[in-house]
Amino acid sequence: MENTKKIFSIFNFEKKSKNDKHQELNSEVVDDPNNKIIEKDVTVNQTEANFVETLPSLPSQHSQHNKNELQHSDLGDLATGPYRPILKVYKQSRFGSQNRSFCSDWYKQYTWLEYSIKSNAAFCYACRMFADKLDDEVWTKKGFSNWQKLNEKLKKHDKTKRHLVCLSKMSGYLACKESGSVMVKQCSYYKEQVAKNRTYIGTLIDIILFLGKQGIAYRGHREDKNSLNQGNFKELCKLLSNYQPDFKNKFDETTNYTSWSIQDQLIKLCAEDIRETIVKEIEKIGFFALMCDEARCYREEQLSICVRYTVDLDVYERFLCFVDVSKGQTSNHIITALFECFEKQKLTMSKIKIIAQSYDGASVMSGHLHGVQSRIKEHYPFAIYTHCMAHRLNLVVVDTCKTIKVILKLRKIIKLINL
Repeated sequence: MENTKKIFSIFNFEKKSKNDKHQELNSEVVDDPNNKIIEKDVTVNQTEANFVETLPSLPSQHSQHNKNELQHSDLGDLATGPYRPILKVYKQSRFGSQNRSFCSDWYKQYTWLEYSIKSNAAFCYACRMFADKLDDEVWTKKGFSNWQKLNEKLKKHDKTKRHLVCLSKMSGYLACKESGSVMVKQCSYYKEQVAKNRTYIGTLIDIILFLGKQGIAYRGHREDKNSLNQGNFKELCKLLSNYQPDFKNKFDETTNYTSWSIQDQLIKLCAEDIRETIVKEIEKIGFFALMCDEARCYREEQLSICVRYTVDLDVYERFLCFVDVSKGQTSNHIITALFECFEKQKLTMSKIKIIAQSYDGASVMSGHLHGVQSRIKEHYPFAIYTHCMAHRLNLVVVDTCKTIKVILKLRKIIKLINL
C-alpha cells in the first residue's frame, strides 16, 4: 500500500492560496535590440521561475554537453541560440547586508552571455556549445552566480584564450548558418561553372550545326591570331563574343575548345545524334525506301546510303552514312556492306521492311538476275526497284549534247570561259 501511495502521489498538487496568487510578478520579456544572436521569446514571472525548478530536465541536441545540460534545461542550444530573458525583476541573492541579482544590461556588452532562470546563474554560450572539453566548470556546468563580482569575472573570462577560440567557432558557425558553409559555396560555384561551360559548348555546337546546314567550310587556310581570316568557325565565335560576355570570357581563355580536333569531335557527335534520330523515326514507322550510289574519292570507292520515309504523311529523305567498298564492287560485296551498315546503325532489320529501292543504271546495281536490286528482293520481296530519276535526266542531257551540234559547241565555249 505504501508503494502504491508513492506511485500515485505525483498526481497530488498543492493548491495555491489567494495570498500567493497576489504576490505573483507579471514580468514580461522585452526584445533586446542590440542582441545580434537569435534569442528565445520568453514570458516568465518570478513564481514561474520558481516553478521551473520542479520540472524535469531535457537532453540537449549537442551530444558533448548532454550530461551538463540535463541540469540546465532552460539554456539555449545550437538551433535556438543563447537563452537571454530580459525580466523586470531577477531572482535576488544575499551578499552580506545587500541583495544582488543579475542585470540584463550585460547582454549588450557580451553577446555570448546567457542566463538560466532555473539555476539563477550566468553561463557562457560559446564555451558551453563549442568547447572541445568543458574544463571551465563555472561558465559551462555550474554557472556563475556571484553577482557581486560579475563585472570583474566577465572581463576576465572574455580575454581567456579558450573563450576566444570558442567565440571564433561560434562566429564561424553563425556565418555558415546565414550564408552557407564552405562546402555549400563550393558546390554552388561548381554548379555555376558547369552551367556556364555547358552554355559555352552548346553555343559551339550551334555554330557547327549552322555551318553544316549552310554548307560552309569550317576552317580557313591560316587560323593563327595574326591571320586576317581564321576560318568561318572561329570568325563566328569572335562575332558572338562581342555580344555575349560569358561566351567571351571562355573564348579568350587559353583552352577555348575551338581547335580543329575539337571541331571534328563536335561534328561527329552531332552526326551521331542526327543518325540516332533518323533510326528512331524509321523504327517507329517500320519501313523505308533505300537509295544508294557509288562515288570514287582518290583511291577509295565509297557507297553513299540514303533512306526515304514518312512521318505523319510528310516525306523525308535523309543521308545515313558512307560505306567503304574499295575491297570489291560486286553485288555480294555491296549487299554485305549494306547490311553491316544497318547493323552498325542499330537498325533491327528483322522488324523493319525495305519497301522500295532506287539506284543508277549500272548492271551491278540494277541487274534483275544478280544485281543488288535482285539480292535485296530475296530478303524483301516487295522492295520495288526504280531507276534513279536524277541519273535518267543525266543520261538524257548527255545524249542530247552528243546529238545536237549547237549544244555541243555551247558546252565547249562554256569550258573555255571557265578556263
